[in-house]
Amino acid sequence: MDLSPEHLAARLEAARVPALAASLALLQQTDPQSADRARIELYGTARPAAGDPPGGTPIVVMTLTASAGSVDEAAIELQLATPIAGQITGADPTTGTIPLWARIKTPGGGWWSDASVTVEGEGGEIQMPQTGTEGGQPVARLFNGATARLSSAVFGG
Repeated sequence: MDLSPEHLAARLEAARVPALAASLALLQQTDPQSADRARIELYGTARPAAGDPPGGTPIVVMTLTASAGSVDEAAIELQLATPIAGQITGADPTTGTIPLWARIKTPGGGWWSDASVTVEGEGGEIQMPQTGTEGGQPVARLFNGATARLSSAVFGG
């Protein structure tokens, strides 16, 4: 069967919300006896090709809630439950580290996605509060021992 462009577009549009629900289901904790949850790892290394090894240790690992988030059907977005926080342990001990990207893992530790990280209002899929500026640009520089906090984690469908 060959589909007209209009027919194909209608099918794709109809699949967006169910696809987001399937994505969310992969992040949700399904075994109430398990403490294993999905997590977000922030990195200051160059972002690798999708799913490749991260090229370093995470600056911080943040654990999601058991439900992980929700699907906003009107906006056609998957929104992780925020705020999400974690203690910073992998930053440069002298200068701190600016997170450049994130890897999201399922409760079993499998690769779910890689995402951009920016300060609030700068358009990243994951956004953090601004801690300063460098070269006139807002940054979120992280230092060991402090707590990192995500203010937004939104993925469009």
